[in-house]
Amino acid sequence: MSYRTVLMIAALAVATSAAAKPRKPPPAPASAKLCESCHGIDGVATAPGVPHLDGQIPDNTVDALEKFKLGKRPSTAPQHVDPALTAEEIDALAKYYGAQKGQRPEQGTDPAKVAAAETTYNNRCAKCHQEGGRDSDHDAPLIAGQPLDYLKAQTTAFVTGKRKFPFLMDEAYQGLTADDLDRLSHYFAAQKP
Repeated sequence: MSYRTVLMIAALAVATSAAAKPRKPPPAPASAKLCESCHGIDGVATAPGVPHLDGQIPDNTVDALEKFKLGKRPSTAPQHVDPALTAEEIDALAKYYGAQKGQRPEQGTDPAKVAAAETTYNNRCAKCHQEGGRDSDHDAPLIAGQPLDYLKAQTTAFVTGKRKFPFLMDEAYQGLTADDLDRLSHYFAAQKP
């Protein structure tokens, strides 16, 4: 066996060993204490109308926190993000919650509404909120399994103009009725993350 072959086998063994070990999530940053009362210790929301943060794409969390901090995104929580929170702290929070995989509670969704929303989802939402909202394209947040009341509130915020439509979402909403949007909320809430 050549020296080169031995090196390749050793490198493959190291890579395989590293891949087999589960990655340990980053430790909770000190600033996570501020989030826990509503979003839970592991990012699974404990308050009504509050989104789960566990498993969220870190870039989406950074974007949301920065908008809350600057007052560019509406929130029902007064002083939602401490203005003293630094960019590094925001980044650490986003990475921490993105690495969490909490056990989300079951929700009371209407199976008939979930089934009725399937076609609308495929025609309007699937391009960005892929795999039932478990994956993303165009930087869309992961919305599978988010609380039903949160999804309904965000839908209302977009329709009423309280929240700006992100890229392509205004097109996706065009022509949808209030019933369509309600069914889509049930659809996404029913999906397992």
